[in-house]
Amino acid sequence: MKNLFRISAVFLLILSIFFIQSCKKDKPSIPTLTTTDASAITQIAATSGGNITSDGGAAITARGVCWSTAIEPTIADSKTNDGLGIGSFVSSITGLSPKTTYFVRAYATNIVGTAYGIAKSCATDPATLPVINTTTISSITQTTAISGGTIITDGAASVTARGVCWSTAQNPTIVDNITSDGTGVGDFISDITGLMGNTTYYVRAYSINSIGTAYGNQVSFTTSPLMPTLTTLLVSSITAISCNTNETISSDGGSPVIAFGVCFGTSHNPTLADSKTIDGSGKGYFVTYITGLQMNTA
Repeated sequence: MKNLFRISAVFLLILSIFFIQSCKKDKPSIPTLTTTDASAITQIAATSGGNITSDGGAAITARGVCWSTAIEPTIADSKTNDGLGIGSFVSSITGLSPKTTYFVRAYATNIVGTAYGIAKSCATDPATLPVINTTTISSITQTTAISGGTIITDGAASVTARGVCWSTAQNPTIVDNITSDGTGVGDFISDITGLMGNTTYYVRAYSINSIGTAYGNQVSFTTSPLMPTLTTLLVSSITAISCNTNETISSDGGSPVIAFGVCFGTSHNPTLADSKTIDGSGKGYFVTYITGLQMNTA
């Protein structure tokens, strides 16, 4: 009887140990995972990820990477959400600042809690000058034209000023004539004014960020000639059939005067379609002798 009692006690002890061990084995734990080295690093983004080798006996409900400028980021910091389950995954990290060191850790969450991989560090590229193109010149007149530009990228630093600069010398800069056409990236239009007629100008779009000023490609154009500026001073030496006139051409409008003289008729505002003289070319002061007039006629 004693032997039977002893055997029963031993059997119960074995069963208890087996039950305890079984319970221990069934209790889940946090996942096991590693962090992928950062790659494809730019001024504002990078690629990382992780590999979950064990879910700890409970389903993975969230995974991704978290990052911060602190050494051990957590899911309370910036993070990605990259699906469920075990295995490897890729994470796109965005919204970074240029020329900054970040620390990245993969994370995985199950019912027990959140586990992290070893933190990896990465340094983003520094900001650069913007990249900009100059728009072809259009709507050219004697004193105005239209240009503009396209800011393709801001260099990871906000564009605080943009426009075009122009000069009669090549490669104009912002110390020459400029327009101010807003901020930010994208297309813009610039109205160029105050030009001289029959003159060649050079134009470049510009864009300013915290790094400095960037310029687009140079384009050039030539304004249309202006009309000459002239004055009829007086009429003198009037006879029955003739008179003299005095005129001054003060400006050729930027293009050589190829003919000058006077036109006259019995109607107001005579033109070249009426009677006229041809007295030479160029600019300056000249006197015209008009003859063949009718007596007693205005």
